[in-house]
Amino acid sequence: MAIVFGVTFEKRQEYETVLVQKMSLGDSLDGSGNLVCRNGGIAWVVAPESTEVTTTWNNMEDAVCNATSNAKCRDWFVPTVGDLENPGYVCRTNWDSYSSSFYWSKTEHDSNHAYAVNFLNGTRCLASKTNAYRVRAFRCVAY
Repeated sequence: MAIVFGVTFEKRQEYETVLVQKMSLGDSLDGSGNLVCRNGGIAWVVAPESTEVTTTWNNMEDAVCNATSNAKCRDWFVPTVGDLENPGYVCRTNWDSYSSSFYWSKTEHDSNHAYAVNFLNGTRCLASKTNAYRVRAFRCVAY
């Protein structure tokens, strides 16, 4: 059993489950990001805008480190291209803010290319991993 910020990890999960059930989409989850989408017992939370990074694909985990350090949770991840499209792009109006530029996904194509999503129109694109795009971490909460 891990201790996280003075409470057991299990107690934090129970607390978040109750909180997510009462929240509206777009609400802040106790300062740990915004509730983006709820479906089938899983709630998607996007990290706060202050944790977003602009970087190359190989350094995208910096967004996870920022979210872990600043949003007081440890289960952040960079979404796949499919998850970045939906619920990421589809539910972007529930984020605290977003940019109408490209966001990296964790989906790799080959050693030199990976997928990003254009937040101007929601389309995925294959891009060079050396491009500097935005990255925002997500986490999921069961409810």
